[in-house]
Amino acid sequence: MESFKHEKKEEKKQEDADEGVKPKFLHILDEDQVEVKKLEDEDIEEAVKVMKRCAFDVSEGEVKSIVDYNKSYGATVNRLIIGVGLSWPARLDVETMTITSGEPNALYLEDPAVLLAYEGRGIRRILLKEREKEAGKSGFKYAIGYLYEDIPKGNVSDYIREAGSQLEKLYLSEEYEFHRTDRGILAFKRLG
Repeated sequence: MESFKHEKKEEKKQEDADEGVKPKFLHILDEDQVEVKKLEDEDIEEAVKVMKRCAFDVSEGEVKSIVDYNKSYGATVNRLIIGVGLSWPARLDVETMTITSGEPNALYLEDPAVLLAYEGRGIRRILLKEREKEAGKSGFKYAIGYLYEDIPKGNVSDYIREAGSQLEKLYLSEEYEFHRTDRGILAFKRLG
């Protein structure tokens, strides 16, 4: 009896193929399957692997020193890390728009690393929002990060709308402001 069911399924697949019916695929990732967790020491090895697969040149020691600030997050699916958003306390001098030493008033957001299979599914936004919440809970006034690409002279926001990367467009959509500095374009957002 089992072989009969198998034969019927094979006949149906062949009929569908003959009629040009494309098979239906289920979404591999539903939003409710993505979980965000604060990164801990036990996550460092896996986080480094994700970052290296996304072309980040990092070591476990470097990542550990950042994770020790207790302000970095990972996006997981079935308990596997598929995205990493590192962040650490920093001081933004708003008058000069530079990062300086002193009492932290900002959370520096490293570019998120998201595995290619999960691109385009909102993981960067999830990691950004979680780190912004962390900055607010920590009493910081700003969330900041650098855009390292050469952006031509003129209005940065206009350029990003036209030709910006996914991350740049994400910052723009989340109401970040942009300021040219010697190190690149500083993206910053005033929090709550």
